[in-house]
Amino acid sequence: MPRTDTACIPSASDLATTIEPLPVPRAGIGRQTLRVGLVGCGAFARFSAAQYRQIPDVRIGAVADIDPAAAGRAATELNAEARPPDAVCAADDIDLVYIATPPALHHRQAAAALLAGKHVLVEKPLATTLADAEELETLATNRGLICVANLVERYNPLARAVHRLIDSRILGGLIHGMFINEAADEGLGRDHWFWNRDVSGGIFVEHGVHFFDLVASWLGRGTVVCAARSLRPAPGAPTENGDHGAREPVEEQVSCTCRYPADGCGDWPALPARNCPPQGGVLFHFEHGFHQPSRMDRQEMRLVFERGELRLFDWVPTHGELRALVDEDTVGILARMLPGGAVCTMDRYAGQSRRMRGRFQPFEAAAVVQITYNLGLSKLDLYAQVVRDLAADQIAAIRDPARGRTLTEVDSVASVAMACEADRLAMNGD
Repeated sequence: MPRTDTACIPSASDLATTIEPLPVPRAGIGRQTLRVGLVGCGAFARFSAAQYRQIPDVRIGAVADIDPAAAGRAATELNAEARPPDAVCAADDIDLVYIATPPALHHRQAAAALLAGKHVLVEKPLATTLADAEELETLATNRGLICVANLVERYNPLARAVHRLIDSRILGGLIHGMFINEAADEGLGRDHWFWNRDVSGGIFVEHGVHFFDLVASWLGRGTVVCAARSLRPAPGAPTENGDHGAREPVEEQVSCTCRYPADGCGDWPALPARNCPPQGGVLFHFEHGFHQPSRMDRQEMRLVFERGELRLFDWVPTHGELRALVDEDTVGILARMLPGGAVCTMDRYAGQSRRMRGRFQPFEAAAVVQITYNLGLSKLDLYAQVVRDLAADQIAAIRDPARGRTLTEVDSVASVAMACEADRLAMNGD
């Protein structure tokens, strides 16, 4: 988790008077060395910065943290200079600021960097409120700068393969999906900022944005249908009047159901009018809980198609399995479509038994197969890869503004919008 840092903060009047009314085209920097400044020097920040250093012509120029010892460690590891956070945001020798601090600080620190003319990568979420996220998008666009959250899921090769599977309709349409995240809280002590909604924004905002963004990359714009949450009782017994003194209950489990277009629309920001109908479409359920020992930390995503079901495992999926009805042609296509496919035939059909019906439609199938997929990477290696690929994608666009990006400011804001709406509905249900 990132560290708390309160520097790099502009005033409200600064923001109000410096946002230009019209967008400014981004100017590329070509092949010159891109210099990164790091604000927040916790373990994850240093891990990410180490990945950035592997990108050609990228150098970590400066680091900052409210803890001088943490800044010193990062400076040594990354061969960079330790500076005050406000100096990193404003420095002439920094091109891009990477912000890895608690979520409540993201808006103010990112705004400070943008006001100083820096491109920005922010640890998720982009901000803890939709208004703040939209303000960062406007500020970046009007100054010709990049400002995105570190939403790495869509950079996973397995996620990209799933997108191709959905769009191919080789298993028919996608009917519904679910993501279940039973996460560990073993490293999150009671006083950790994660449990403080004023700092984290709550589980939907702090964590759920990853998966709202992933599903949106497959299916397009979604709407939140319903949401709920559950609280962990405060330590110790309540007093006679029912309060817990200084220890309030904490949010430990959230869930929501969202509706997406039935046919998916891929890059939805290019198609803003394609919203979901009130009924129909694809229902997708999200569960996030932080209550498990580390050894029981687990995640699973299920996608149910008309003629099969795909399951993905781990929070950045490294492997999965598909069970599907296939004919002689589709089995080979499916085996090749997702990485590392290995086919096991569960049952075969011939003659009249090939004829089937589903959703009022007739079709034929020759077999039921189970196909297992594996990227051949550890969770840590895959995570390093997607962090590096996201940064490389954004940096390539900084060098050449005409180049498209897999993740944009619009995507970063959209994930916050979904999270804030889910959080609002869950809170209203208390």
